[in-house]
Amino acid sequence: MSRREGVSYYVRLALLSRPYVLIALQQGIINYSALAKLIHGDVEKIAGRSFTKTSIKMAVLRVAKSMLETIPPTLRLSRVLSSSSLRVYHDLSVLSVQNSAFHTKIEKMFASGSLSKTSVLHVIKGETAVTIITDTEAAERIVSILTKEEILRHLRNQAAIVLTGPPEILTTPGIVSLVSMSIAVRGVNLTEIVSCHRDIILIVEGSDLSMAYDTLRTLIEWAKTQI
Repeated sequence: MSRREGVSYYVRLALLSRPYVLIALQQGIINYSALAKLIHGDVEKIAGRSFTKTSIKMAVLRVAKSMLETIPPTLRLSRVLSSSSLRVYHDLSVLSVQNSAFHTKIEKMFASGSLSKTSVLHVIKGETAVTIITDTEAAERIVSILTKEEILRHLRNQAAIVLTGPPEILTTPGIVSLVSMSIAVRGVNLTEIVSCHRDIILIVEGSDLSMAYDTLRTLIEWAKTQI
């Protein structure tokens, strides 16, 4: 017979599903009674049994305190962001192809050097496909040697924002989530997000570039005021 977990266990799961709440807790702007009320239904659904309002609130107080100890201080995030820079690339394409097509056809283009002069080239190999982020001209050359069946997705009119941070960006947790959440709350969809050493590469629709860039620039400027 499996052991039944206490209410704190289920409260922790409910809070982990809402990372933005943890950030608000860190800032001290959360009403614990309101938070307990918010997650009460989820806690009971996860646990498969009922809990009193008082037990939920007490568990929230206990769990929040322990969870806040693991969240990196905002000052650490601010130091990294304040030393970061932004760069923009226009007129890109995102091309996802079958793994077999990449190995039998596209790798030959790399070997021949025909893609060596592209301004942007990122290759991400996954379990089910290979995604290539490159400029439109290079993408069209790749498409020309593939069949329709080998092309899983081809997005045109994309743009890239490259956030380059200091060496500390490699060891500071929360940077990618903060950057992506800042863009998401503005209603901008990230087509792709790639990390390469000190670079965070964010791909968005060309029409969303201005809003995404302004959001990140504002985030960096705000970080500078926090140190």
